Amino acid sequence: MAGERGTLGQVVRALSLATLIAVYLGGMAVTYRQLRVETPLANVVSAPEWAHAVLVMGLMVGGGLGVAAAIVDRRSTAASWVLIAIGTAAAVAWCLWATRDDAMVQMLFAAAPPLIAFAVVAELMRQLHVHFN
Repeated sequence: MAGERGTLGQVVRALSLATLIAVYLGGMAVTYRQLRVETPLANVVSAPEWAHAVLVMGLMVGGGLGVAAAIVDRRSTAASWVLIAIGTAAAVAWCLWATRDDAMVQMLFAAAPPLIAFAVVAELMRQLHVHFN
């Protein structure tokens, strides 16, 4: 029947979601580690390195949870996407700043994890949106 998934479809969907979640967590872990390496705000704000990283990562994670909640509640996701975008932009800028003395290729690889996490969260939210609509 149309709209129903067979066993193979359910297995593929489960594998897809598991893979996306693993990639997202990996991207976030690498980003967090990079953000803790060198803190550009160390001379401005007196706080532990992990706190600076949590501020940026909190925008990305909190925004993702906000999008998920908005999809479930069938309301606008725009504000939460703004948080994710700001967190991702801050993470990319921070990663580029931390590798500013390295070769361009290294800088690009340093900037990739937050962008990958952003792309994966977008796909996860698309799948969630399809499921709830």
